[in-house]
Amino acid sequence: MKIERSVIFENRSGKGTSWFHTRCCKLGDGTLFMSLQSADGSDFYGPVHESIFDGKNWSTPVGIPGLDWQPCVEDISEGVCDVVPYYHAPTDTVLAIGHNVYYKDGALFDSLGDWEENKGPVVCRYPVWAIRNAKGEWIRTRERLVVPGFEKCSMCSCGSSQWFFRGKNEVFIPLTFGVFGRRDRCVCSTRFFYDGEKLEFIEKGNVLELPVDRGLLEPSIVDLGDRVLMTIRAEDGCGYVSESADGLNWGPIKAWQFDDGEKLEMSSTQQHFLYCGGKLHLVYTRGNGSNSHVTRFRAPLYIAEVNEKNELVRSSENIVLPMLDEGDHAAGMGNFQAIAISDNEAIVSAGEERWYADYLGDTLFARITF
Repeated sequence: MKIERSVIFENRSGKGTSWFHTRCCKLGDGTLFMSLQSADGSDFYGPVHESIFDGKNWSTPVGIPGLDWQPCVEDISEGVCDVVPYYHAPTDTVLAIGHNVYYKDGALFDSLGDWEENKGPVVCRYPVWAIRNAKGEWIRTRERLVVPGFEKCSMCSCGSSQWFFRGKNEVFIPLTFGVFGRRDRCVCSTRFFYDGEKLEFIEKGNVLELPVDRGLLEPSIVDLGDRVLMTIRAEDGCGYVSESADGLNWGPIKAWQFDDGEKLEMSSTQQHFLYCGGKLHLVYTRGNGSNSHVTRFRAPLYIAEVNEKNELVRSSENIVLPMLDEGDHAAGMGNFQAIAISDNEAIVSAGEERWYADYLGDTLFARITF
C-alpha cells in the first residue's frame, strides 16, 4: 500500500476557506466531482458547494443552486449539510444525498434537544437529495426523501452515509431516525428506484437499535455481491458492524474488533468502507494510547483490511492521515470520505477540524495505491 498525502485547499492561514464534508465521486469523463461546504463553528456550515478536479487542479468551489440557506420559521434559517454524492453510470448523473439542518443566532439550532432543552419551535430534520446531469446542471435540488412511516419522526437522516447503486435503477440508502420523546436513534436501510430524474421509495428493512445516549448514528453500507455490510457510529465507546444477505434485513450488531479479539476504542465518530485492491477495508479513527487530547480520537485516520469474520486485520493497519499535533491540541479528521477510483487506487478526503484555532483548517487529501 502506497499513500500520497497533499493539501488541496489551504486555510490554516485564514486567507481561504475551511472546507468540511469534502466528498468525491468519479464522473464518466474521468474527472472528480467534490461536494463541500465551509465550516465556521461546531456543526455550523455554509451553503453546499461543488468543485471539479481535471487531473491537475481543483476548480474554485461554487455554490450548488438550492443547497444554500433559506428562511425557515421565526429567526431560524434552514441549511443542508453532510452531503454525499455518487455517480450513476447508466444515466450519467450524480445523485447527492444529505439532510437539512437549522441555524439561529450564528450557531446550530439544537432542534432535537441533544445538548439542552429545545425552547424554540418544533422543526423536523429529514434527508434531502439533488441530481446533477451530464451537462453539470442541477435538475433537482433540495428534494425531501420520502420514507413511508417516517413522516412524524423527530429526525431522519442519511447524512455522511455511504450508500450504493445496484443494477440500472436501484439504490440502497441507510438511515438514522428518531422519534419524539426518545433520545436514542435507530438505523435501518431502504431500497429506492432511481432513473436519473426521480427517486422513489420501494421498501425498508428491519430496525437496529442500541439505547445508549443518542443510540446508533450515521450508518454506512457496502455491497459485496453475496452480502452487504453496515458500519455504524455509536455512543458507548464502540463502533458496530452488521451483516445482511439482501441489504435490508440485518443481523445483530457486533462491536468492531481486531482479529486478535481486542475491541477498538471509538468515541462517537463515523467509519466508512473502502473496497479496493480486491479487498474490503475500513477507514476509521480510534484511541491509540497517545491521542486522548484529540476530540473523540478523531486523529489519526486509520485503514485496515476486513476479514471474512468482519474483524480488522491488525497487521494490515496503516495511517491514512497522520495526527498533526499542535501543543495540547491536534486537528480532528472525523468527517471524511473514502472511495475507490479504479481497481487499485482510492482517495480519502477530510477537512481539518481545528476548533481551538477558530476553525481555520486545511482540506486534506490522500491517494492510496494498492
